[in-house]
Amino acid sequence: MAVKMNRVSMGVPGVDGLIDGGVPESSVVLLCGGPGCGKTTFSCQYLMEGLRKGENGLYITLEESPEDIKKDALMHGWDFNKYESTGAFRIMFYDPFELKEIITRLKDLIVVNKIKRLVIDSVTLFGLYIKEEYNVRKELYRLIAALKETGCTAVLLSEISSGDTKKVSRYGVEEFVTDGVIVLHYMGIGEGVFRNIEVRKMRRTNHKNGLFPLILDDKGLHVDSDMAGF
Repeated sequence: MAVKMNRVSMGVPGVDGLIDGGVPESSVVLLCGGPGCGKTTFSCQYLMEGLRKGENGLYITLEESPEDIKKDALMHGWDFNKYESTGAFRIMFYDPFELKEIITRLKDLIVVNKIKRLVIDSVTLFGLYIKEEYNVRKELYRLIAALKETGCTAVLLSEISSGDTKKVSRYGVEEFVTDGVIVLHYMGIGEGVFRNIEVRKMRRTNHKNGLFPLILDDKGLHVDSDMAGF
């Protein structure tokens, strides 16, 4: 008999249909892709979905300023300021030079503020400030283990080469220690832009395989259900 589990909606129309209705609760999912593929937009939709359901959210940025991210979200009609004023949402910038301290502070922040949904943008920066590959892997593993202890459902962004369709992580460990891997593909042909989404891995989930068309418009991202065939 199948074990029933709670699933968390990703907030991007059509994506839940690829993963049995959502990711298993308390999962850590790697969201990767090249520049311009929609990782930040996807992450904002994921957090906004939770906020609308009364689930506290936290966005950790290691590169872009919080204000820039909130302005980008407003372009799609997502007003994070409204939820920030009530304490339901937090967006914080951390200096990547302080990665070891971040893990301890982050864990406390999640527990104290009852965070249900977390985004970290992005784990790619770990390697820019920790030179030895072994130590990069060790710190990534320590981060993911700490997140799993909190019970929140986390999305970790990872930048990969837009021309490499096989490699899904920078350091070769993220895809093994995370529960799921979602890859966003971006391709420009002439004046046209084409995006696709692929679920490479999702534990405890009978996910759909292959590439599915992804549309970005003023309302955000959504899977093109007509071309996807469902």
